[in-house]
Amino acid sequence: MDGTPTRLLLSLAALASGCTTPAQVERLEAELRDQQDRLTAQAEALDSARTERDALRLQRDKLLAGKTPVVHPEQADLLARINQLAINTWMTGGQNTDDSPGDDQLVVLIQPRDADNEPVKLPGTLELRLSDPAAPEGSDPLGSWKFAPDECRQRWLSSMLSRGFLFRLPWQTPPTRDRLLLHARFDTTDGRRFDADALIHVRPPASNGEQPAQTSNEAPPDGG
Repeated sequence: MDGTPTRLLLSLAALASGCTTPAQVERLEAELRDQQDRLTAQAEALDSARTERDALRLQRDKLLAGKTPVVHPEQADLLARINQLAINTWMTGGQNTDDSPGDDQLVVLIQPRDADNEPVKLPGTLELRLSDPAAPEGSDPLGSWKFAPDECRQRWLSSMLSRGFLFRLPWQTPPTRDRLLLHARFDTTDGRRFDADALIHVRPPASNGEQPAQTSNEAPPDGG
């Protein structure tokens, strides 16, 4: 102990009795600010240590159960922070890469998020499944993709507009309707699983000069 709290108490007692000069008051205020900064830093360090401890305990339990690989220490805090998965619909949809009508590929931005709804750069195993919600039950998906943690890490985007794992995926089966359902599944390295769904809009590529089908909630025009 450096005796700082004791000195501060004595100084406060002197201040209360009026036996201080302006210089002593300024020095006392500076010491109080320094002490507060140290306490804040210690509290933040303690909170970080507790978070890492909880993540490591979770990993230990998973390892004892023989379910997951080892997590690197630098990932422990990220594992503890993520609590949801999101598909950023502002940055997800069809993209036209040529002069032909309609979109040629799907652009997807996936965001693991923490309790404050902030994107977290935590690679994991990602599965994407694209389907037509208007198709008959049991129909095959329009596309399915799977990415390992290293592949996700290479797709991380950090820009002024957004952050997340960005994927550009050519159609496996070109869509015929403009509204599609995207499902994402994200498995973390500590064995947790997160799912997210989103309805996305695309411009289906025209086939043989035909106009692509459009999804509409409007009633058909009255023929009478």
